[in-house]
Amino acid sequence: MIRIGSALPWALALPLLLAPPGAEPAPGQNKAPRRPPEPFRVFVQTSDPADAELKSRLEEAVPTVRERVERRKWFQLAESAEEADVVLRIVNYHNSHAHKWGWYEGPTVELVYVDAVAVAGSAREKLSGLDQRPALLRASLRNAASHLAEELERFCKENYAALMRLRMETRPDTP
Repeated sequence: MIRIGSALPWALALPLLLAPPGAEPAPGQNKAPRRPPEPFRVFVQTSDPADAELKSRLEEAVPTVRERVERRKWFQLAESAEEADVVLRIVNYHNSHAHKWGWYEGPTVELVYVDAVAVAGSAREKLSGLDQRPALLRASLRNAASHLAEELERFCKENYAALMRLRMETRPDTP
């Protein structure tokens, strides 16, 4: 017969023994909260391509991307790159009509994607927003921009501790 009192220490230690090395967060490492105490300020801008047609497409995408980023609880828009916690630089916007998948004569697919680079201090990552639908349903820039905003939120959650350190260095009076 096993006594509860003697099995209890093993029951408490078992998850620690079975956890893979490095599974525990390092001491002092901050996990991202459900929502930051203060939204991260994001500045959305275009890259400066030499191609005039690409530049006009990027400028066409900026208002929609800004609107979709601003809708996320994690963000508020910044007036300039200098006052932003994160800079989102849009590098490509493309709408692909009538895309067929190889020899298969199935339904035509429409793709809309927005590629960007998120920069926050030394953290930098390429992000993409995509909307893919059958041509009859029409893919949209708005949906691609929403996906890009989700990816930006994921980037901020993954780099939360670094963003908070950067915020404390640049604005020590904020939470």
